[in-house]
Amino acid sequence: MSEALSRREVILQEAARLFREKGYLAANLRELASRAGIQGGSIYHHFSSKQEILFQVMDDTMSDMITQLTACLEGAETPSQRLRRMMRFHIEYVVAGSDRTYITDDELRNLEPANYREVVAKRDRYQRIIEDILAAGREREGWRVTDTKLITRAVIKICAGVATWFRTEGELTLDGIAEVYADLVCNGLLPR
Repeated sequence: MSEALSRREVILQEAARLFREKGYLAANLRELASRAGIQGGSIYHHFSSKQEILFQVMDDTMSDMITQLTACLEGAETPSQRLRRMMRFHIEYVVAGSDRTYITDDELRNLEPANYREVVAKRDRYQRIIEDILAAGREREGWRVTDTKLITRAVIKICAGVATWFRTEGELTLDGIAEVYADLVCNGLLPR
């Protein structure tokens, strides 16, 4: 990895942390540069603006989530297996990258229109993967899925919520949480 790429990544990580702590609008590039261990003006060697940094955090996060979820689902044959893998992946991803995923979810309103459209298009692609799992479950396993978009949003939110309270030193493991959550969702989808 080149020095420019690693420095760029440090800036993005610190930006996600700073934007989460202070909010995008209140954060300034001088503080970001200090946190990233560079001089204030050096940020402009990597990014043209604070908006570009925000967009890059979100765009990279959504691209990575799509790629990793797609790989995670390979080999899962049933909708139940796919939903369980999806939930485990999402929980683990948001806990590991809580600053980035929080920003990607919470700061959409601060993206300029073109950037907003790009990030939302990727978010929609991610959600369609889950919608497809739910639709397949309805067709193949008789799940009670009346509104795939709404259930998809609910599944994403319960998985993402783990990042707000999970502690590695706690009694619960991410695997255990994912299993309980997947049981809850899968059992709730079963026909009566």
